[in-house]
Amino acid sequence: MPFKRYVEIGRVALINYGPECGQLVVITDVIDQNRALVDFPDQERRVVNFKRLALTDYKVDIKRHAPKKDLKKALADADVVAKFQASSWGQKLAKQSAKADMTDFDRYKAAVAKAKKARAVRKVFNSLKKSAK
Repeated sequence: MPFKRYVEIGRVALINYGPECGQLVVITDVIDQNRALVDFPDQERRVVNFKRLALTDYKVDIKRHAPKKDLKKALADADVVAKFQASSWGQKLAKQSAKADMTDFDRYKAAVAKAKKARAVRKVFNSLKKSAK
């Protein structure tokens, strides 16, 4: 099966390790076989190792070393951030961050709701099992 995601100028990637973990970036230049120059409108341009990047399916049309205003315009035209957040990958990350931000009381409420749902399912299941005999 051939690759669909290539390291290229304009490829949107997700940082998967370090203090910037979970941030979307755009590859603006490839430095060597291990590192890329990445940028995003609200972030500082910096060098990131490829091992810390997870390539997404999204690509914006920019030139090499594009200025911030061109990058911002290309991202707005392609609507990359909204597309990523609507994808299953983005939704999974949102669920993980929401779960990490839960308080003790939120976890308690979730456990009570889960137990209540399990009781209701078990009750219906047992009644169906009893009627099938």
